[in-house]
Amino acid sequence: MTSKNVVILYGSNYGFTERYSRWIAEDLRELETQPTVILSPIAEATDELIESADVLIVGASYLGGFLTGAPTLRKRREAMAKVPHRVFFTVCFNGLAVYPREYLDNRVLKSYKEEIAGGRPMFHFRGGLDLSQMTRTHKTVLAGVRTAYKLKPHANEYDKQMVESFDNGGGDYTNREDTKPLVATVAEMLQK
Repeated sequence: MTSKNVVILYGSNYGFTERYSRWIAEDLRELETQPTVILSPIAEATDELIESADVLIVGASYLGGFLTGAPTLRKRREAMAKVPHRVFFTVCFNGLAVYPREYLDNRVLKSYKEEIAGGRPMFHFRGGLDLSQMTRTHKTVLAGVRTAYKLKPHANEYDKQMVESFDNGGGDYTNREDTKPLVATVAEMLQK
């Protein structure tokens, strides 16, 4: 049996989406089917790379209402449409802890369009904050968010984590265990 190809494309602003992509790649390489796994930033993806995939995994940071790299990858829709199996994941500070699944799924559909992402598995993970990596603009916006969260009369656990992360220069809420359902989904696809 020939090895199948899994291509993981990621758009990462501050490293959390790249970390999840690497974890997923490591776990996929350990599967009994031993797929060939290729990691690439979305910005470096080519049609040839995408079309070489039996399974295409697209991961993107959800930041400020947008998925990192989505506009670039939309230009590769024709190549993506040729891949039989496509999986999507997002990474944001709160993930599903705050955002409803439907909301984040809709961000994926809006970014990659129905014909590419519709009916495809989607996963959503928590990321973190790393102020040392942030742009001045992002820090300024988050300072406003931090102030708003501090003033909330009934702040939830995640609001408090945002404030704490900002005050401490960052916070990391990534969890490798959260990728297991995605890896299991891809493992099933590789059996087909």
